[in-house]
Amino acid sequence: MGKLRTTLAVIGLGAAMFGTLSVPAQAAPTGTAAVTCGNVHWPHTNKDSGSGNVVPSSAAVHTGPYGACTTVGYVGGGTTVHYDCYSVNSYGNTWTWIRDDNGSSLGWIYDAYLDDGGATAQC
Repeated sequence: MGKLRTTLAVIGLGAAMFGTLSVPAQAAPTGTAAVTCGNVHWPHTNKDSGSGNVVPSSAAVHTGPYGACTTVGYVGGGTTVHYDCYSVNSYGNTWTWIRDDNGSSLGWIYDAYLDDGGATAQC
């Protein structure tokens, strides 16, 4: 996680930390366990050649496709990010794994924070 924070700061995407953006409130699905975070639970490969721009003034990047997953940094509004693929979490929300202009992996971002709705290829 420290490496991702450093990467975000070095490339200027997360140098200024903003207030946490929250994902819309979601009721837990009936009969499910707590959310799972991290690449072990959400493996992915680069299946999408698309890119888009972050639309709020900043957006949190997480270790998994849930707002409850650890925030590893923030991407500033208007920043172009590149897509690997998207996942649908247990609440039915889509999240995209993003990379920076240099191809470095950043993490999961909620698709509502991307101007085009995120990746088109599912993980």
